[in-house]
Amino acid sequence: MACFTLGLAGCATTDDALLKTVPIGSGTSTQATFDFVRCVKDRWTPLGGPVREYALGTDSQAVSVKGAGGASMVLVVAQPAARGTGYTIYGEIAASRYVTATHLCD
Repeated sequence: MACFTLGLAGCATTDDALLKTVPIGSGTSTQATFDFVRCVKDRWTPLGGPVREYALGTDSQAVSVKGAGGASMVLVVAQPAARGTGYTIYGEIAASRYVTATHLCD
């Protein structure tokens, strides 16, 4: 259990670093938040890199992908909106294929 907790702490740290950067994309989806997150995860999985889904607070969900060296290279944060889900994408500019894949879930 300690390794699992340590592993999650490591992921949160790299994701926290991404949250401090300028977003590389954003949008809204007509899907409910959990459906949107599931869609993003399904679209990101074939692109390579381990995909992780987790709660980022009481009303936020996140999906991230680890890049080379174990640091997260892209992160989407999704929150309920009036008509579905609003989301913000953080990451390296090289992660543009993940941005494109995310917009397919709009």
